[in-house]
Amino acid sequence: MIGAREAALLALNDIFYNGTYSNLAVKDMMKKCHRMDKTEKSFFTNLVYGVVSYHYSLEYVISQYSKIKVKKLARYVKIILEMGIYQLMYLDKVPTSAAVNESVKLAKKYCKSGSDKFINAILRAVSREGCVFPDDNLAVKYSFSNEMTELFTEQFGYEFAQQLMQALNIPPVVTLRPNTLKTDADELSSLLSDIGIDNKKTEQGLIETDGFDVADNKLYLDGFFTPQDRGAYTASVVLAPQSGETVIDMCSAPGGKTTHIAELMGDKGNILAFDIHPHKIKLIEASAKRLGISSIEADVMDASIPNDKFLKSADRVLCDVPCSGWGIIRRKPDIKLSHTALDELYTIQKKILNNGANYVKQGGCLVYSTCTVNKKENEERISDFLKEHKDFVKKYEKTFYPHIDGCDGFYVCRLDKK
Repeated sequence: MIGAREAALLALNDIFYNGTYSNLAVKDMMKKCHRMDKTEKSFFTNLVYGVVSYHYSLEYVISQYSKIKVKKLARYVKIILEMGIYQLMYLDKVPTSAAVNESVKLAKKYCKSGSDKFINAILRAVSREGCVFPDDNLAVKYSFSNEMTELFTEQFGYEFAQQLMQALNIPPVVTLRPNTLKTDADELSSLLSDIGIDNKKTEQGLIETDGFDVADNKLYLDGFFTPQDRGAYTASVVLAPQSGETVIDMCSAPGGKTTHIAELMGDKGNILAFDIHPHKIKLIEASAKRLGISSIEADVMDASIPNDKFLKSADRVLCDVPCSGWGIIRRKPDIKLSHTALDELYTIQKKILNNGANYVKQGGCLVYSTCTVNKKENEERISDFLKEHKDFVKKYEKTFYPHIDGCDGFYVCRLDKK
């Protein structure tokens, strides 16, 4: 049986060198290490997500102490160093001796002879001297790519960007949306408390918890709730679907907003849910089945390609478009590691928004939403749209910021068709 640190090393190797998404790497390793107790699993998860989230900062620390350039370090040496430094600098409850000694043990098992001494020397130096990040370098201080740092600073100014980047490193609470077809916030809160899950209700009727294994929870399996952050929740509320209407969800998978729309409609109406990937249609259908929803018809469609079949057919259209995801880094820190082809995204977003607008009936409405804070994907996208579509008027617009609103970064805009 391997321990939490070794499991983290193997998972991080998959993430950094095999391109595996962090959530999938963690899930896969959890299956292989099912004998780890609750404390070990928590430490393992913290270690993986923490190293991914602070990857650029950890590389900077290594560069300050290593005579060998970071890029030339062997993969396991580099990962073990990042893990060790993360424990020393960010985990107060981990003793220095444990962080150093356990890292040396891993080096002896996974690295070439002599690497253990190299790792030991650097970690002990870091433990003695620490590392001060330059105040004027937000990319290093908060561990973001230069691309993202420059864009945030350009759009928001230095101080706002700093607050935003700091907030995007703080782990989020788990927010639950009660399935109003089966329960309400008061009852769900009570049911969760009965099984030992601390929670509190929000003004919006959502439930906030510190986190638990949702997938194996009986209340979840029985369809009493869906995990959903407040920003994403707002998109369906602003759409305001009514019972008996026809609604099109252009980019539906995995179905969180789609099922919320159905709940708001009392499961009475016609909801057309589309996604470009066939395997994701099954996710939408599975969510609807779990929640006891029958009004959703899911099918494969590329939302960026016009479909005359749906011209002026819908009372309401939701365009939750593909985006950079820069608002949900708290949940998916590996977004920091990937290069985002922004120009390609802008083109796809414009096509989906234009198509969605064509599917709205006279007097109907369209909601455009993203899980990013990038103004070029949000406010500027809508500004350009309104210049070309004089038959639409903006009725609601809000960008949620984690350091201001206490939720994921998210953008919602409602456009009514005259």
